[in-house]
Amino acid sequence: MMPIIQVGPASIQSLVLALLIAIWLGASITERQAKRRGIRSDDVWNIMLIGIAATILFGRIVFILQNSMIYASQPFDMFSLTASALSLDYGIAGGAIAAYTYVVWRNISFARFADALAPGALIALAIITIGQLLNGDAIGTPTDLPWAISLWGDLRHPVQIYLAMITLIGAIVVWQLARRPLHDGSIALFAIAWYSAARVFIDGFRGDETLLGGGYRLSQMVAFIVLLMALWAMSRLEGKPEPRFLVGSAKNNADSVEKSGFSND
Repeated sequence: MMPIIQVGPASIQSLVLALLIAIWLGASITERQAKRRGIRSDDVWNIMLIGIAATILFGRIVFILQNSMIYASQPFDMFSLTASALSLDYGIAGGAIAAYTYVVWRNISFARFADALAPGALIALAIITIGQLLNGDAIGTPTDLPWAISLWGDLRHPVQIYLAMITLIGAIVVWQLARRPLHDGSIALFAIAWYSAARVFIDGFRGDETLLGGGYRLSQMVAFIVLLMALWAMSRLEGKPEPRFLVGSAKNNADSVEKSGFSND
């Protein structure tokens, strides 16, 4: 565990550093992917900034509600800028809603933007997961397996490493899919399904999630529902005509934008 990283006389929280790297790298990748789909850079950065701000706000509010007893006795701590004091999963959901609202307002194809976002989002999530490992968050259950890590006084499953590795593999697969002519939304749905499936499996080894009946955790059930919804949506896309948008082809991109009436102006 390395919650604080020292760089000369300066120090920074490892999770904050991971968040900054994840945001910068994820946004840069998304910008390049979006250009190939006819989406302006200005809109990409606006969407990202709105989504990030909403993620922090929603994540903070939910974390405060989840720990209301603590904040009732220490109300000023609600305004602390501690990166670990965020409910990341709920924050991401709030950020997605805010980003979707902006996309609809700007008359941008949400499915096309989501496809552009998918590779960078998975890479960003993997980096954030490593930040959680360094910060001692999202801990695993105790185990005596040879690859267990020492965390909070116990040898535990390195669930952060499990999730980071599977998420990075998913990013590689999604990156390859992004080169193929697919229906708008297919890449994003695959990324959602991949990450949700990973959470269904890995969260069974989490030691900090709410345990439900039958030994399942709340995060597993939520991820399972999201997985089913993503698979259902993917099956619906399969019945559509051949995709008219070929990723990476400037001519097809321009034709697609013109025929669909899509414009950022």
